[in-house]
Amino acid sequence: MVKYLKSSDTLRNMETLKAIEEILNRVFKWHRFPVNLKAEAVFLYFKGLSLRAVKEYLLNKGYKVSIETIREWFHAVGRALQAIYTFAFWVYVDETKIKARDKTYYLWLAVDEEGLPVFIHLSRRRDSWTAQLVLYNTKATGCTTDKGPWYVSAVSKLSMEWIHETFGKRNVVERWFFYIKHRLKRFYKRFPWNAKYETVYRWLASFIVTYTISELKS
Repeated sequence: MVKYLKSSDTLRNMETLKAIEEILNRVFKWHRFPVNLKAEAVFLYFKGLSLRAVKEYLLNKGYKVSIETIREWFHAVGRALQAIYTFAFWVYVDETKIKARDKTYYLWLAVDEEGLPVFIHLSRRRDSWTAQLVLYNTKATGCTTDKGPWYVSAVSKLSMEWIHETFGKRNVVERWFFYIKHRLKRFYKRFPWNAKYETVYRWLASFIVTYTISELKS
């Protein structure tokens, strides 16, 4: 388990842990456990360990922490989502299906040309109204999307410049979905059966914040 913190990019990992600590310090007014321990737990879970494995890791270090507490620490990181948003005049937008329980949600993600998040949204439907909501909240003047029909009406109503393509520069947002889906495989490609909308959103927000500070802003 410790191998995640002793790789060749140790410095980047330490910077990530420091950034997670700062977020946790803003969220929690006091700490029952050391904040650096919380950050380490969040990072290990982000890297792919199960909550149970993280719990055992902490127990081996002398700390008895419940699975629910570790989950709370991870979800807390998602509260920094607004803070990591960037602004771009041109955005790359796409959406993907997220399975949870017997429900299907759609994760909408807008990023800049470097792949930094501009806006995310989790919806229960995929239509022009939702596409318009997402594009409006990017505050951008133009966008690149695929040929999904829900974008046609949305860009028209917002008077946005629009390029639709399958690959090309839009790969910056496709890569995000690859990383998210890869991590979701730990859940057998879907969230636990009892995950509600709020739980799914909080998990995705936390993953996106952690990935941004560990891979894109480090």
